[in-house]
Amino acid sequence: MSDFSKAKIIFALALVGVLFAIHPVVRDFGSAGFLFFGSVLQFRLIYYSMLGLLSCGIYFYAVDSITENPLGLSHRIGNYFYAMSLLFPPVFAIVALSIKVAEGIVWISNSSLAGEISKLALTSIATGLALLIAKFASRQMNQRDREESADRLAFQSKGHLQRADELMDAGHYDLVALESYRCIESVLQRALLDGNVAVSHSRANQLIPIAARVGIIPENVVGVFHELRIARNRAVHSCDDFTDKDASWFLDTTRKMISSVRAVRDEDDAGEEDAVPSTRSVAHC
Repeated sequence: MSDFSKAKIIFALALVGVLFAIHPVVRDFGSAGFLFFGSVLQFRLIYYSMLGLLSCGIYFYAVDSITENPLGLSHRIGNYFYAMSLLFPPVFAIVALSIKVAEGIVWISNSSLAGEISKLALTSIATGLALLIAKFASRQMNQRDREESADRLAFQSKGHLQRADELMDAGHYDLVALESYRCIESVLQRALLDGNVAVSHSRANQLIPIAARVGIIPENVVGVFHELRIARNRAVHSCDDFTDKDASWFLDTTRKMISSVRAVRDEDDAGEEDAVPSTRSVAHC
C-alpha cells in the first residue's frame, strides 16, 4: 500500500473520529432543518451522510488491502466514496442556499412556481456538478495511487536484486532464486501498472500470461520466464540441491529478463525496434 493510500485512510478515520466527537452537538439539533419540496431537510442529515460515505470508503479500502489485486475495483470504489464524502457539505450548503434564492424569487415575482423551478434547477446543478467533481477527483486519486505504487515496486525490485547479490556471495543459493524471482514479480507488476492493465491478482503464474498477452514480455522469451518460475519453485519447495551454478544462471537470466521488459517499454515509448533481446542471446545465459 502506498503512502498516499495510507494518508487517505488515516484522514478518513480522523474525520470519522471528529464526527463521533461532535455527535452530542448534532444530537441537540434534533429535527431542526428547512422545508424542501414539502419535506423537512434536517441539518443532521449532513452528519449521518458524511459518516456513511466515510464508512463506505474505509470499508472498501479495507477490502482492497486484503485482496491479491492491488488498486483493484474495491480501491477505486473507496476513492469515489471518499471524494463524495468531502464534497457532500458544500453540496448541502448549495441546496440550503437554493431555498433562500427561491424565497427571494417568490418575493420578487410573486410566483411560487418560479421559486420551485429555481430551487429544483439549483439543486440539480449542484448535485450534477458534485458527482462530476467526485468522479474527476477519484480518477485523479486512482492515477496518483498507480504512480506511487509503481515507484514503490521499482524500489522493491532494486532491493530484491541487491539482496539476491548478497545472498549469492553468502552462499545461500536457494534464497537467490527466491529474491531474484521476487524482483521479476515487482518488475512485471510495475509494468502492468504503467500500462494501466488490470490484473485479478499478483501471483506470478498469472502475471506472466497477462504480461505476455499485452506485449510487456517479448514473445520470444515468454518460455524463459516460465522456466525461471519452475526453477524458483524447485529451489524453494524441492529437496534437490540448488548449486552455485544454478543460482548464477538464475541471477544472470533474471537481469536479462528485466532488461527485456524495460526494452519493450522503451520500444513502445521511443519506437526502437532493436531493443528486444533475441532468443539466441537468451539461450546462452
